[in-house]
Amino acid sequence: MYRKDIDLNLWYTFYMYTWKLTSEEIDTVASLVAKGKKEQEKNHEFAIMDMDNFLSLFNEKEIALIQKFLSIKPDDLGYKLPYIGYPDKAPQLVAFLDQPYIFNGQPVPCQYLPVEAGEAYRKLNIAMKDEISKEVGVLYGYRSPARQAFIFFDILERKYDYDFDKTIKRVCFPDYSEHVCFQKQAIDFLTEEGVCEGLEKTEEYKWLKENAKRFGFIESYPKDNELGMMWEPWHWRYDG
Repeated sequence: MYRKDIDLNLWYTFYMYTWKLTSEEIDTVASLVAKGKKEQEKNHEFAIMDMDNFLSLFNEKEIALIQKFLSIKPDDLGYKLPYIGYPDKAPQLVAFLDQPYIFNGQPVPCQYLPVEAGEAYRKLNIAMKDEISKEVGVLYGYRSPARQAFIFFDILERKYDYDFDKTIKRVCFPDYSEHVCFQKQAIDFLTEEGVCEGLEKTEEYKWLKENAKRFGFIESYPKDNELGMMWEPWHWRYDG
């Protein structure tokens, strides 16, 4: 689980509360992400990997960069998301392996959900299939704090050209993430056609807006939300 021994005063500098990555850090991010993706391809448990095993994949520079991210104090950034926290013990999980969904040209890797959230998702899909002949897949479900840290660097590189400010409006710190803090378990939904971003334009999203609450799910970050997070129509939280 989350490393308790990380020095919270670890070296890092913010300029106007912004992390400006150096060219060396950008190269380190690229190598870190490549190693993580390689591990994900062969390890079905990558999404729930504990921090010690996760850090063992990387060299000293890459580990230092991960720790630099984890040492950031969200309050120093004016973070609006509420602190959730997570127990040391992970929940009992159900694996969703070999889902028949493709995202960005690749099969969706194994995902996990706590048992109760997984059952609610199953019932939601049965109802959607019955009512509109469509289903949604689990693009992301439960993930460990280590996996959440990796998501930050992946999105930082792949989506936002190493722009910290933009990335942090999309990727939560582990203690604030509804994917990590399973008491408020989140699922990122994916359509059968592989649509996640752009879900708001689909029949599936319209159905979710009208029906998801029946199964205990609510949209966490709606349009123009007050939390400072980007609109994520694919991100739904199971409240039970």
